[in-house]
Amino acid sequence: MVDKKNCEGCWISLILRLAFASLFAAAAISKWSHGLAGLNGLVTNFQTTFKDTWLPGPLVTLHARLVPYIEAVIPVWLLLGFRLRLAWVFTALFMVTLAFGLTVAQSSSAVDNYFYVLMACAGIYFSQYDRTSLDSPGRAS
Repeated sequence: MVDKKNCEGCWISLILRLAFASLFAAAAISKWSHGLAGLNGLVTNFQTTFKDTWLPGPLVTLHARLVPYIEAVIPVWLLLGFRLRLAWVFTALFMVTLAFGLTVAQSSSAVDNYFYVLMACAGIYFSQYDRTSLDSPGRAS
């Protein structure tokens, strides 16, 4: 059992949740603020970035169309904390898809995304200590 008076893991979990929620909220807002033109521009950007790679075009297009929705769901899910461990696993796997794509496109920012994958894995680990999520065992009824 986690000592409620001295719970560094609780704070780490909360800080990671806030950091990732703000990261994804900012990304989603920037994509959605331009409306349909912004969303179609994102698809075009993905298609251009990956046109000379071995990734199948329809898969790239599907991923590009899903990105704005996923980036809008993740901050809400992490902030609510419902099934927090699953939220972190989903976030980490999504980050893997972004990092993998950047690696295939030979982008130098792929390293940054793998760092985010590592931080999402820390979120998975520290979610066991979280006491501020909707379904945490330490939450008062």
